[in-house]
Amino acid sequence: AAMAFERMRALSPDRLDGVSIYSTTLWHLKKEVDLSYLAQQVTSHKTSPEAWCVAGNCFSLQKEHDVALDFFTRAIQVDPTFPYAYTLAGHEYVSNEDFDKAVACFRQALRVDPRHYNAWCGLGTIYFKQEKLAVADYHFGRAVAINPHSSLLHCFRGVVLHALTKDDDALAALDTALALNATNLVEHCHRNISHLNYIPAMT
Repeated sequence: AAMAFERMRALSPDRLDGVSIYSTTLWHLKKEVDLSYLAQQVTSHKTSPEAWCVAGNCFSLQKEHDVALDFFTRAIQVDPTFPYAYTLAGHEYVSNEDFDKAVACFRQALRVDPRHYNAWCGLGTIYFKQEKLAVADYHFGRAVAINPHSSLLHCFRGVVLHALTKDDDALAALDTALALNATNLVEHCHRNISHLNYIPAMT
């Protein structure tokens, strides 16, 4: 995914569509230098919610969650109809263990776009952490239904299904995840299915 975004940026350096997703990809890869450079490239676009989200992800990677929240909040102010800004803010609140505000952010993202699977996943993550397993499974299930090609979503749902002692369903979900993308992350998730507290904070 990172390589695809890099090619897009090389062909259209002024294009902002998708840069917030690209910045999240860099966040997951822990590419702090690349993410900082991207933030510098888009910082002049003050009216773009995507640009503010890139800056927020940059500070999030540095674990400056309150600063990151300021940028995500600014993205929401610039464009209240941009659901990804609410989702990123929600994940920062999860990092601060402020689950009530995180839930509010994810739900607002879904009001803007009911098919925003990232927000469904975010809610699933919170309910899993709160050991509301059936509710977590419902939300991960909604995310998977919207984006069935995400190996990570199938992996997360497999963890929840295992916690619900639905082992056959859990293995089926993990097999699907591996079939879609047998990456180190999915394999790590497969190996750690017995750890009930294993859910990364972001998608």
